[in-house]
Amino acid sequence: MKRSPLAIIFLLSCICTFAQNTQTIKCDSIYKNKGITIKLKNFGPETDGYDGEKNSILTISQKVNNKSSILVKDSIFSLVQKIEFKDFNNDGIKDVLVQNISDVRSNWTYNLYLYNSKTNNFKRVIGFDEIRNPRYNAKYNIIESYIVSGNDWIFFYGIKKNKVFDYGIKVKDDHGKNFDKDYKKAIKKITSKK
Repeated sequence: MKRSPLAIIFLLSCICTFAQNTQTIKCDSIYKNKGITIKLKNFGPETDGYDGEKNSILTISQKVNNKSSILVKDSIFSLVQKIEFKDFNNDGIKDVLVQNISDVRSNWTYNLYLYNSKTNNFKRVIGFDEIRNPRYNAKYNIIESYIVSGNDWIFFYGIKKNKVFDYGIKVKDDHGKNFDKDYKKAIKKITSKK
């Protein structure tokens, strides 16, 4: 069977496009001697992710002594298919962040999977994908959400039993001296609740 050059080019472009939609990361440098691999496979059409759409399968697997097992398999939405590693529970071990959505002001959200070294497993944190631009403040064991909008704000969260806990405190960043005073007051209020 003869194929035209156009058909071959089309077939190759489909294969290349498909290959670009799967990201695989071997995590030996992060989780030493654990044989952990993270695979993020995009399967869906481009959407914005605001209506609960799913466009990717996240698989966290492990291979030790030639035995493979799946630790996590989750349908999620990820706009840019970015995976990051940061400690979000102050145990000194990096957890897995998978980018979720980006709003009109480029405030990103993420799916968070906390790694438990005792059970050698990952747990998804429920509600974390609602936190915009999350960053972990290890000093106070809190998550700060810095939201860029018409006014800039910081919201404060914690994690309890793999669920997001909202402290119900926000601070407006006026980019002046009021911010420092208000931020310190918010931190004092949060630490008094712990």
